[in-house]
Amino acid sequence: MLARQLSTRTKGGAVDWQAWARRLERALGPEGDGQFQSFFAPGALFSDPVSPPTADLDAIEEMTNASFPDWRQEILSVHGDDQGGMFEWIGRGTLGGTIPIEIHGCTAIDLDAAGLVVRWRDYFDLKEIEAQVESGAT
Repeated sequence: MLARQLSTRTKGGAVDWQAWARRLERALGPEGDGQFQSFFAPGALFSDPVSPPTADLDAIEEMTNASFPDWRQEILSVHGDDQGGMFEWIGRGTLGGTIPIEIHGCTAIDLDAAGLVVRWRDYFDLKEIEAQVESGAT
C-alpha cells in the first residue's frame, strides 16, 4: 500500500522530518498527482482557514486544483517529534490559472503510530490572498 511506503518513520521508529518535507514538496507540486493523500491515515482530518475539519481529502484536492491548477509549496522549515510536527511554507500558484498568488503559512500535523497524518491544520492569512487578487485585478 502506497500510504505505508510513505510513512514518516525510519527503521528505528524516529521521524526523518527533512526527508518527509522533501516528499511532501514533490506531492504538492505539479508532478505529485495523487500523492498527497498517501501521507494520511484512513479517516484523517484536514482543515484550513477555508475548510472546516473534514476527512474528505478528495474534495480538498479538487478544490485546490480548481482554484490553483499549478499549485506548489516550498517548505522553509520543519520541526517535530514522533507524535507530530509543524512546518512553515510558501505556496505559489495562479488563482483560476490567471492571477499569480503567493501565500505564507504553517501547518501543524499529528501522526499515528505508523507515522501517517491523523490531523492536519493549515494556518494562513486570507487577507494576503485578497490583497494580491485586488492588485492583480487592477
